[in-house]
Amino acid sequence: MKLTKILLAGCVAMSFGIAHAAEDAPADHKQWMKDLGSAMGQIRKGVDVEQNAAKMVAVMPEVKAFWAKRTSDVAVKTCDDSANGAKQAAAAAKAGDQPGVTAGMKLVGAGCKGCHDVHREKISDTEYKIK
Repeated sequence: MKLTKILLAGCVAMSFGIAHAAEDAPADHKQWMKDLGSAMGQIRKGVDVEQNAAKMVAVMPEVKAFWAKRTSDVAVKTCDDSANGAKQAAAAAKAGDQPGVTAGMKLVGAGCKGCHDVHREKISDTEYKIK
């Protein structure tokens, strides 16, 4: 009886670990993250800020739909936050308002960080998985 309980507890623990193990991101997700990272890098350099912020706005619905299917309220909210920040940055860039661009990009960065803190697991210096 005692051995049965121990085995059952072990099986439950193992299945929980397997269910929550990190996984490789699908190719689409990897590309979206690369596109967003590239746009963010260009904005930080001051290169085509309005255009790169608009690219971020265009990609975020894809990312949001991916996470909505996984029922992650955190990721869905952070996608909205990031998209709103990118919209703000694009509008500010168009108006020549650098403080507005900075404020919008802070929202983008906070949104990205919020999702990464919950759903990104660092495997090596160059590789991440979804958790």
